[in-house]
Amino acid sequence: MPMGKKNFQFIKKLALPSILLIILILLIILTFEVIFQDKFLPFTFVGDTNITFLTKAQAQRVIASKFNQRAEEKLQFDSFFIDLATSSAKLDYSALDETFKIGRTGIFTQRLTDQLKTLFLNAKVKPKIYLKLGSQLEKIAASAYQKPQDAQIIFSEASQDSSPSAQIQIKEAKDGRELNKEKLKTLIEDFLLFGQTTEELPFKIIPPKITTEHVQKAKIALENTQEEPVKLIFDTNTWEIDTKQLLAILDLESGSDLLLDKNKTLTYLQKIASSINQEVQEGLFEFNPQTKRVTAFKASQEGRRLDQDQTYQLITDTLNQSQKTINLPVAVVKPKIQTQDVNSLGIKELLGQGISYFAGSIPNRIYNINLTASKINGVLIPPGEIFSFNQTIGDITEATGFRKAYVIKEGRTVLDDGGGVCQDSTTLFRAVLNAGLPVIKRTAHAYRVGYYEQGFPPGLDATVFYPSVDFQFKNDTAAHILIQAYTAGNTLFVDLFGTPDGRVATLTKSIVTNQTPPPAELRQDDPTIPKGEVKQVDWAAWGADVVFSRTVTRRGETLIKETFKSNYKPWQAIYLVGTKE
Repeated sequence: MPMGKKNFQFIKKLALPSILLIILILLIILTFEVIFQDKFLPFTFVGDTNITFLTKAQAQRVIASKFNQRAEEKLQFDSFFIDLATSSAKLDYSALDETFKIGRTGIFTQRLTDQLKTLFLNAKVKPKIYLKLGSQLEKIAASAYQKPQDAQIIFSEASQDSSPSAQIQIKEAKDGRELNKEKLKTLIEDFLLFGQTTEELPFKIIPPKITTEHVQKAKIALENTQEEPVKLIFDTNTWEIDTKQLLAILDLESGSDLLLDKNKTLTYLQKIASSINQEVQEGLFEFNPQTKRVTAFKASQEGRRLDQDQTYQLITDTLNQSQKTINLPVAVVKPKIQTQDVNSLGIKELLGQGISYFAGSIPNRIYNINLTASKINGVLIPPGEIFSFNQTIGDITEATGFRKAYVIKEGRTVLDDGGGVCQDSTTLFRAVLNAGLPVIKRTAHAYRVGYYEQGFPPGLDATVFYPSVDFQFKNDTAAHILIQAYTAGNTLFVDLFGTPDGRVATLTKSIVTNQTPPPAELRQDDPTIPKGEVKQVDWAAWGADVVFSRTVTRRGETLIKETFKSNYKPWQAIYLVGTKE
């Protein structure tokens, strides 16, 4: 036989089985596709229900039958029951549509791959289930709930007084528990789909707020103070933290990792601080224009302050150490200006002066004017610092030495503590204007006050009302500025001394517009005043808008160019007419 013919027959023998195998595979695939054209693929499960070879309608009927049967049952978890018949259980069958698409979408190779996966890995479907279990779960949760028990310190003596001889014991903490509602819902859903569930309720552990470990640390600290209290020492003074005091500041309530309750400890330390702390006393100074020297009429004095935060940490660190003595950290607070340094601060000449008159003032008003002057007199303002009238004077009350005189308050002129203080803020405002210093905050009075227009045009006043309405200016010179305030007869002077830098302040005349006459007087019956007696409690004043400008220059350079506007309301005279028989 020729060689070529033999090779052909050999190849024919090899190819025939392969061709037959391919044909067989194609027939199998074709048969598979035909059989499962409208049926779920092999090994497709919904819960424990095998829906292989079933159409979507058949699968839904089979699943619904089993689901509805289970949805009528009562489940027992420990000693509690869940009645599924009242839960309105419903199954979302839309998941079947998505499952049916497996192996039926995409290109041929993708479909074939998905179909093979179901043969080897199974297709497990878990549809969404809707349940109404609210009231049943709440009842079970309430009954099964166990509150955690915090660890506690117990003193064995009957007196429970934490005395040095008391034996300290611990009542250990216990975990609590609460129903894990989400886990229980999952178990119920698994039963509806698979027909099986556990008989035990699922719980979440609730740890106690105060742990045994935390209380154990507190116990050790208390026992250590029984043997030797913690001593806090400053200078010749000693304070002891014994067992009773330590128990009062321990944190056995919040659940914090900190052994000491910081708020309680700081409250305890505040009492100690009140014996240690001293406010720094800034010196008050006086300038003599003849000698051009500054002398102190009240020397500065260092202050001191207990560092309470650091002391808290020191006590915490010391509780479990053998050394039980703490030298309290007390910081020295230096005054801004030392008395011995005052003549090196540049107080050389008068920068500006303010003047006002207060003729006709009642005695209490004159007293308050002088008191306020004494509070700003001698104050030194460092370069770059903003002077606050309110911060310097402080609260204006009877407790701080002020007397009752007429003030503008809540739209009325009334007797109140500190009447007359605005005479000083107004005079200081005028000194600042003349000195060419920047005005930071200034507020005009509600109405035109006669005292401030004695010898001066309107618009040159500045009201204050502690703590909200303030007068402030800035020392923008290179040296300190000294305030000197004093009275002579019915005149108040405020002088500002410092180092001149060549600035010149120019003020325009006040322009008064929109003058409005006061409203007609008002007379009100007052049953507390004897009949026939009339008492004036508010005084008439014309309303007006007042404007003036200030320009501050230095060697041809304009430093400040500004306009001050004041809107004064027309003010009504008010009389109280007595009706008391």
